Amino acid sequence: MALIVLLILAVVLVPTLQSELKIPDTPDHYSGPPPCALTCSGVGRLDKWTNSGVHAGKVYMLIDISDCNFKSAPVVTTTTVAVKSEVCPSVTAYFPHDVSTIRVYSVVDTTADKMKKNECSVHWSVFGYIC
Repeated sequence: MALIVLLILAVVLVPTLQSELKIPDTPDHYSGPPPCALTCSGVGRLDKWTNSGVHAGKVYMLIDISDCNFKSAPVVTTTTVAVKSEVCPSVTAYFPHDVSTIRVYSVVDTTADKMKKNECSVHWSVFGYIC
């Protein structure tokens, strides 16, 4: 009988437990209420690599984060992931014009063809406020 009561309590109480995302600082110093904090993540696919016409020897990728609906610039983390045995170079990220797009550039010289051949994708996570 005690086991049944314990199971019922677990079924009732576990779904009510919540986790809270805290973001102490953002790039533009915006701080919203905790219920407005959101984590959004995804993958920038390897077919999006383009040779940079601005930064010689570098490649870039535009990543659309508009579905995240951020109201201000979120905190961004990115990492490159290789499907092939080659190592993909690190990237640096910034917001070119608004909070709906991230632009990532390779840190070292490479080409878009090499990034595609090595099947280098960008795994990204952004943390920000939607209200």
